[in-house]
Amino acid sequence: MFENDADTNSSPSQNNDTNNSSAEYLRRAAQACSAGDAVLGMHLYLAAFEKASHGAYLSDSAAVDGLRQAWRLACKLKERSLAEYIFEKLEPYMTPEEVAQSAEQLQRLALDKLEEFGLTREDLEDMTDMISQDFLGLSAAPFMMKVEHRQSKTPSSVPSGHDDVKELQKKPDEGKAVEKTGDQVATTEYIERLTYRDIVGFRDAVATMNGFGVGMQDDPQFKELVETLNVRHGLKKMPIIDTYLFRAPVREDANQFMSATLGEIGLPAIRMHMEENLQGMPVLCVMAQADNQPKLNAARNSFEGGGVLVLEDIDLWGSPIADAAADDMGMFAYAQLSRGAREAINLIRSAVENPDVYVLASAGGDGEVDGFFYDLLDPVTVVDIDDPSPSERADLWIHIASEHPSMRSIDRSALVRYSAGMSRFDIYMAAREAVEDAYKASLVARRYQPVKADNMYEKLAAYQPLDSEEYRQLEDAVIEDFRAEIDRMDDLLNGVGD
Repeated sequence: MFENDADTNSSPSQNNDTNNSSAEYLRRAAQACSAGDAVLGMHLYLAAFEKASHGAYLSDSAAVDGLRQAWRLACKLKERSLAEYIFEKLEPYMTPEEVAQSAEQLQRLALDKLEEFGLTREDLEDMTDMISQDFLGLSAAPFMMKVEHRQSKTPSSVPSGHDDVKELQKKPDEGKAVEKTGDQVATTEYIERLTYRDIVGFRDAVATMNGFGVGMQDDPQFKELVETLNVRHGLKKMPIIDTYLFRAPVREDANQFMSATLGEIGLPAIRMHMEENLQGMPVLCVMAQADNQPKLNAARNSFEGGGVLVLEDIDLWGSPIADAAADDMGMFAYAQLSRGAREAINLIRSAVENPDVYVLASAGGDGEVDGFFYDLLDPVTVVDIDDPSPSERADLWIHIASEHPSMRSIDRSALVRYSAGMSRFDIYMAAREAVEDAYKASLVARRYQPVKADNMYEKLAAYQPLDSEEYRQLEDAVIEDFRAEIDRMDDLLNGVGD
């Protein structure tokens, strides 16, 4: 029967195109399955999909249905390796529920395979927990991913992330990214929308980014230069060459500057960061602003057009791929633990390779970024954000005094001197704590009381190392201020006695 079909198709025909060839494979696959040859049918269904996909962006529905048949046959025949390959091809055409069910089916196939070697399911579960916690650094669930839609609020003097408010979102289908998750947990997080004009104390870092052309979009001379370079080099626009990695001794400074850089770029963005779930396991969170979402290609898991990918605190991310050998145990670990990580890696890689997408990452100065991510983000330009210089600290205290008038009586030069070595975030927090103490004292006294210098110095001392020169100076300043207060009380008492 097959020989007659082959003779028929070997003759020249104007309609012998890709779709007809795919349809022929599907017909032969159905005949093979009817004849009881499930293995041949499975391979023919897979071949039909490959033929239909060749040179096309998406396969037709008949080929996809055939691929689903191949998946069912692979699972029935317990062909685990082939089932994993088919799942990779079929995943873009699945619903989130189908993806989760198929991942569980792959897990069962891996467990069945390993049980043939005498390992019980209880032993395998214990081993999985050990691998996920000690080696991969990710949750044992294959789709532990949370999606948050972000909206903006008015900038304030407190660094981004300090006063974030989260509330549950009742519409989990809002946004395309939600469709790619297995465990859908959607929230709305209100964050600041910053630019370089909204942040204070980053003068040197801003100058560095201006050198790369970021934040210069309103400069007429720079725009003229870019137009000239585009003409001379034959490009339509300024290319995006490197990934920017922002590092600071305190990660809040790096994240605030990265948020301002994102605002300067002004393109739709996707943010990624790690959080801990209720079980204490790390969970990858993927977020997009509800009012400014980038366009994503769901089939390829990549950006469409321009955008920004933001990776927060990447030094806290564990490598999502273990150095496991390609044996049954290594494949089991990969199928069990790396599905969600694989999607994230594909999105990051596609963003790095896309010339229209900016990739921004942040890290704490004391943290070390895993070599896996350096390779993934390559080429990388590291932007080190040092602690604020004396002039930057002066800008910070001027800004704080403008926001909190009750601090204007304190000697600004002393504040600049005593806050040496402190991060911008710590300076803001010390000032905020002093303002709150003065506010509470005013409530108790039933009258306005400004921020006292000795209280401000105490707050600064709490952020300075005990063996530092600044701590010693602050200690002396507090004692001197206390002595002055005692002298004023003595004078008051002496005056009353007279």
